[in-house]
Amino acid sequence: MKLLEDKKSLITGSGRGIGKAVAIEFALNGADVAITARSENELNQTLREIENYGVKGLRIPADLSTIDGVNQCANTYLKEFQKCDILVNNAGYSQYCSIMDYSVEDFQYLFNLNVMSYFLMTKCMLPGMIEQKSGKIIMTASSAGNLAFPAKKFAYAATKAAESAMGKCLDAELGVYNIQVNTICPGPIETKLLKDNRTWGAVYPEGMAPEVISPMYLFFASDTIKRPYRGRVIDQYLFSELLSTLKKEVNSDDFDIKELLKSMKEKLKKDSYTLFRKNQELAEFMLKYNRDK
Repeated sequence: MKLLEDKKSLITGSGRGIGKAVAIEFALNGADVAITARSENELNQTLREIENYGVKGLRIPADLSTIDGVNQCANTYLKEFQKCDILVNNAGYSQYCSIMDYSVEDFQYLFNLNVMSYFLMTKCMLPGMIEQKSGKIIMTASSAGNLAFPAKKFAYAATKAAESAMGKCLDAELGVYNIQVNTICPGPIETKLLKDNRTWGAVYPEGMAPEVISPMYLFFASDTIKRPYRGRVIDQYLFSELLSTLKKEVNSDDFDIKELLKSMKEKLKKDSYTLFRKNQELAEFMLKYNRDK
């Protein structure tokens, strides 16, 4: 059985980049997937790739920076899919500008898309999740605002800090309904948004492909976890560095994660070892996951 067999999912900001990679990952693993973004051309391309896996796909063109856009998207989704097992709040935009040159209108737009859409889309999907007493909500935040605080990205960093705080607070509230809320903070991922930031003057190293991060979303969306992962805020960049180190110690998929944890205690720096210890199931999943199986 596939990891997300018979699950219904909605992924915002999924015409390209991380959202598209997650949508395809979910479809590969058996989920029906609804995708939403502003660009119909990008949605059409992603929809074709989703449907190649024999699942139901739905494209919903929408501007999620507006309340009407979020509500219309949610209504279209629920009319077609009836329920939501997995919500990925991923829509977002970035800006790179000095505060003295930054307009109120740009600031408001950024918060509308990056924060308000997360709040309102979650609010729209929650009644069904509460009724069925289950659900997975995954927030896409960023290392900016959580671990790094770069110049000229104060508004973007503020929205990403708000997203991760929202995720932790929601999980504390919704756990009683068996709804798990977790947040992933991507580091540099090679997307159009990263390229735009370079054009605006930001300096970034070459990023990872979106497909590198999508299995992390699959882990949080699936029911394979031995113990509930709730209210986590995962720094994807640091976790990827940890995985790179662990892969050098693993010769095959047939390894015991607890034995690996013991063997790495003296080899890893304290922070890396703590990250590994607290997220060993996630590490095991990422090390063993193979799309081709």
